[in-house]
Amino acid sequence: MMAKKNNDYFELIHKQTAYCVEASNLLKEIMLKFNTDNVGVYRTQIHEIEHQADDMHHDILKKLSTEFITPIDQEDILRLVQIIDDITDALDEVVLDVYMYHIAQIPEKAAELSRTVNLCVKALYEAAAELKNFKKPEKLRQLLVKVNDIEIKADFIYTDAIYALFSSDADGKALLGAKAVYEGLENCCDLCERAADVIEQVIIKNT
Repeated sequence: MMAKKNNDYFELIHKQTAYCVEASNLLKEIMLKFNTDNVGVYRTQIHEIEHQADDMHHDILKKLSTEFITPIDQEDILRLVQIIDDITDALDEVVLDVYMYHIAQIPEKAAELSRTVNLCVKALYEAAAELKNFKKPEKLRQLLVKVNDIEIKADFIYTDAIYALFSSDADGKALLGAKAVYEGLENCCDLCERAADVIEQVIIKNT
Protein backbone atom coordinates (compact mmCIF):
# COMPACT_ATOMS: atom_id res chain seq x y z
CA MET A 1 0.00 0.00 0.00
CA MET A 2 1.39 3.38 -1.02
CA ALA A 3 1.94 5.98 1.69
CA LYS A 4 -0.39 8.96 1.51
CA LYS A 5 1.31 11.95 -0.08
CA ASN A 6 1.10 15.03 2.12
CA ASN A 7 -0.27 18.18 0.51
CA ASP A 8 2.19 21.07 0.06
CA TYR A 9 0.21 23.86 1.70
CA PHE A 10 2.93 26.42 1.11
CA GLU A 11 2.72 25.78 -2.63
CA LEU A 12 -1.09 25.82 -2.53
CA ILE A 13 -1.10 29.18 -0.71
CA HIS A 14 1.39 30.57 -3.23
CA LYS A 15 -0.80 29.40 -6.14
CA GLN A 16 -3.89 30.85 -4.47
CA THR A 17 -2.13 34.22 -4.12
CA ALA A 18 -1.27 34.12 -7.84
CA TYR A 19 -4.97 34.67 -8.55
CA CYS A 20 -4.80 37.87 -6.48
CA VAL A 21 -1.94 39.05 -8.68
CA GLU A 22 -3.84 38.17 -11.85
CA ALA A 23 -6.94 40.03 -10.65
CA SER A 24 -4.97 43.08 -9.49
CA ASN A 25 -3.08 43.23 -12.81
CA LEU A 26 -6.41 43.28 -14.62
CA LEU A 27 -7.90 45.84 -12.22
CA LYS A 28 -4.92 48.17 -12.74
CA GLU A 29 -5.30 47.86 -16.51
CA ILE A 30 -9.04 48.62 -16.24
CA MET A 31 -8.39 51.73 -14.14
CA LEU A 32 -5.60 52.99 -16.42
CA LYS A 33 -7.42 52.36 -19.72
CA PHE A 34 -11.02 52.70 -18.61
CA ASN A 35 -13.70 52.66 -21.30
CA THR A 36 -17.30 52.78 -20.14
CA ASP A 37 -18.36 50.67 -23.15
CA ASN A 38 -16.30 47.76 -21.82
CA VAL A 39 -17.69 47.56 -18.27
CA GLY A 40 -19.54 44.32 -19.05
CA VAL A 41 -16.34 42.75 -20.42
CA TYR A 42 -14.36 43.91 -17.38
CA ARG A 43 -16.94 42.34 -15.04
CA THR A 44 -16.79 39.02 -16.89
CA GLN A 45 -12.97 38.94 -17.01
CA ILE A 46 -12.34 39.70 -13.35
CA HIS A 47 -15.22 37.54 -12.13
CA GLU A 48 -13.75 34.56 -14.01
CA ILE A 49 -10.48 35.02 -12.11
CA GLU A 50 -12.41 35.34 -8.83
CA HIS A 51 -14.34 32.14 -9.66
CA GLN A 52 -11.11 30.20 -10.31
CA ALA A 53 -9.67 31.56 -7.05
CA ASP A 54 -12.82 30.45 -5.24
CA ASP A 55 -12.41 26.92 -6.62
CA MET A 56 -8.81 26.88 -5.41
CA HIS A 57 -9.91 28.07 -1.96
CA HIS A 58 -12.50 25.28 -1.69
CA ASP A 59 -9.93 22.74 -2.86
CA ILE A 60 -7.54 23.78 -0.07
CA LEU A 61 -10.35 23.56 2.50
CA LYS A 62 -11.26 20.10 1.24
CA LYS A 63 -7.65 18.94 1.56
CA LEU A 64 -7.40 20.41 5.07
CA SER A 65 -10.55 18.59 6.17
CA THR A 66 -8.84 15.22 5.66
CA GLU A 67 -5.36 16.21 6.88
CA PHE A 68 -4.06 15.22 10.29
CA ILE A 69 -0.63 16.83 10.17
CA THR A 70 0.09 20.25 8.63
CA PRO A 71 3.42 22.13 8.53
CA ILE A 72 1.95 25.05 10.49
CA ASP A 73 -1.20 25.23 12.63
CA GLN A 74 -4.26 24.29 10.62
CA GLU A 75 -6.04 27.30 12.11
CA ASP A 76 -3.38 29.63 10.66
CA ILE A 77 -3.69 28.04 7.22
CA LEU A 78 -7.47 28.44 7.39
CA ARG A 79 -7.20 32.11 8.38
CA LEU A 80 -4.62 32.86 5.70
CA VAL A 81 -6.42 31.16 2.81
CA GLN A 82 -9.68 32.87 3.83
CA ILE A 83 -8.06 36.32 3.75
CA ILE A 84 -6.40 35.56 0.40
CA ASP A 85 -9.81 34.56 -0.94
CA ASP A 86 -11.22 37.81 0.47
CA ILE A 87 -8.60 39.74 -1.52
CA THR A 88 -9.75 38.33 -4.86
CA ASP A 89 -13.35 38.99 -3.81
CA ALA A 90 -12.45 42.60 -2.96
CA LEU A 91 -10.70 43.14 -6.29
CA ASP A 92 -13.77 41.76 -8.08
CA GLU A 93 -16.04 44.03 -6.04
CA VAL A 94 -14.23 47.19 -7.20
CA VAL A 95 -15.28 46.42 -10.78
CA LEU A 96 -18.77 45.53 -9.54
CA ASP A 97 -18.97 48.97 -7.90
CA VAL A 98 -17.99 50.61 -11.20
CA TYR A 99 -20.94 48.80 -12.78
CA MET A 100 -23.48 49.32 -9.98
CA TYR A 101 -22.78 53.03 -9.59
CA HIS A 102 -22.87 53.62 -13.38
CA ILE A 103 -19.40 55.18 -13.28
CA ALA A 104 -18.69 56.90 -16.60
CA GLN A 105 -15.30 58.33 -15.63
CA ILE A 106 -12.81 56.74 -13.26
CA PRO A 107 -12.23 58.92 -10.14
CA GLU A 108 -9.11 61.08 -10.28
CA LYS A 109 -6.84 59.10 -7.95
CA ALA A 110 -8.22 55.62 -8.70
CA ALA A 111 -5.50 54.84 -11.25
CA GLU A 112 -2.75 55.74 -8.76
CA LEU A 113 -4.46 53.77 -6.00
CA SER A 114 -4.92 50.76 -8.30
CA ARG A 115 -1.17 50.79 -9.06
CA THR A 116 -0.48 50.80 -5.31
CA VAL A 117 -2.93 47.91 -4.79
CA ASN A 118 -1.11 45.99 -7.50
CA LEU A 119 2.25 46.55 -5.77
CA CYS A 120 0.79 45.50 -2.42
CA VAL A 121 -0.67 42.27 -3.84
CA LYS A 122 2.61 41.45 -5.59
CA ALA A 123 4.51 42.00 -2.33
CA LEU A 124 2.13 39.57 -0.59
CA TYR A 125 2.70 37.08 -3.44
CA GLU A 126 6.47 37.31 -2.82
CA ALA A 127 5.87 36.74 0.90
CA ALA A 128 3.68 33.71 0.13
CA ALA A 129 6.52 32.25 -1.95
CA GLU A 130 8.86 32.67 1.01
CA LEU A 131 6.41 31.32 3.64
CA LYS A 132 7.96 27.85 3.47
CA ASN A 133 11.09 29.34 5.08
CA PHE A 134 9.17 30.59 8.13
CA LYS A 135 11.74 29.05 10.53
CA LYS A 136 14.46 31.23 8.97
CA PRO A 137 12.32 34.32 8.56
CA GLU A 138 14.77 37.14 7.78
CA LYS A 139 13.77 37.51 4.11
CA LEU A 140 10.10 36.75 4.88
CA ARG A 141 10.00 39.52 7.49
CA GLN A 142 11.47 42.00 4.98
CA LEU A 143 8.68 41.12 2.55
CA LEU A 144 6.03 41.56 5.25
CA VAL A 145 7.45 45.01 6.02
CA LYS A 146 7.19 45.78 2.30
CA VAL A 147 3.48 44.84 2.32
CA ASN A 148 2.89 47.08 5.35
CA ASP A 149 4.83 50.00 3.86
CA ILE A 150 2.78 49.85 0.65
CA GLU A 151 -0.45 49.64 2.68
CA ILE A 152 0.56 52.83 4.54
CA LYS A 153 1.18 54.54 1.19
CA ALA A 154 -2.28 53.42 0.03
CA ASP A 155 -3.81 54.95 3.16
CA PHE A 156 -2.26 58.33 2.32
CA ILE A 157 -3.49 58.19 -1.29
CA TYR A 158 -6.96 57.18 -0.08
CA THR A 159 -7.09 60.00 2.47
CA ASP A 160 -6.03 62.60 -0.13
CA ALA A 161 -8.51 61.15 -2.65
CA ILE A 162 -11.46 61.38 -0.24
CA TYR A 163 -10.43 64.90 0.83
CA ALA A 164 -10.26 66.03 -2.81
CA LEU A 165 -13.54 64.31 -3.62
CA PHE A 166 -15.46 66.08 -0.87
CA SER A 167 -13.78 69.39 -1.77
CA SER A 168 -15.05 69.11 -5.35
CA ASP A 169 -18.40 70.09 -6.82
CA ALA A 170 -19.20 66.52 -7.86
CA ASP A 171 -22.91 65.71 -7.85
CA GLY A 172 -24.34 63.21 -5.36
CA LYS A 173 -24.30 60.22 -7.70
CA ALA A 174 -20.72 60.80 -8.85
CA LEU A 175 -19.60 61.37 -5.26
CA LEU A 176 -21.15 58.12 -4.00
CA GLY A 177 -19.66 56.10 -6.86
CA ALA A 178 -16.16 57.56 -6.51
CA LYS A 179 -16.22 57.03 -2.73
CA ALA A 180 -17.21 53.37 -3.21
CA VAL A 181 -14.37 52.78 -5.68
CA TYR A 182 -11.80 54.44 -3.42
CA GLU A 183 -13.01 52.46 -0.40
CA GLY A 184 -12.94 49.22 -2.39
CA LEU A 185 -9.37 49.80 -3.54
CA GLU A 186 -8.18 50.73 -0.06
CA ASN A 187 -9.86 47.61 1.34
CA CYS A 188 -7.73 45.44 -0.98
CA CYS A 189 -4.56 46.80 0.65
CA ASP A 190 -6.03 46.45 4.14
CA LEU A 191 -6.67 42.76 3.44
CA CYS A 192 -3.09 42.30 2.21
CA GLU A 193 -1.91 43.79 5.50
CA ARG A 194 -4.18 41.37 7.42
CA ALA A 195 -2.67 38.43 5.51
CA ALA A 196 0.81 39.73 6.33
CA ASP A 197 -0.19 39.91 10.02
CA VAL A 198 -1.23 36.24 9.97
CA ILE A 199 2.12 35.28 8.42
CA GLU A 200 3.91 37.31 11.09
CA GLN A 201 1.99 35.39 13.77
CA VAL A 202 3.08 32.11 12.15
CA ILE A 203 6.71 33.24 12.45
CA ILE A 204 6.26 34.22 16.11
CA LYS A 205 4.61 30.89 16.99
CA ASN A 206 7.26 28.78 15.29
CA THR A 207 10.58 30.50 16.04
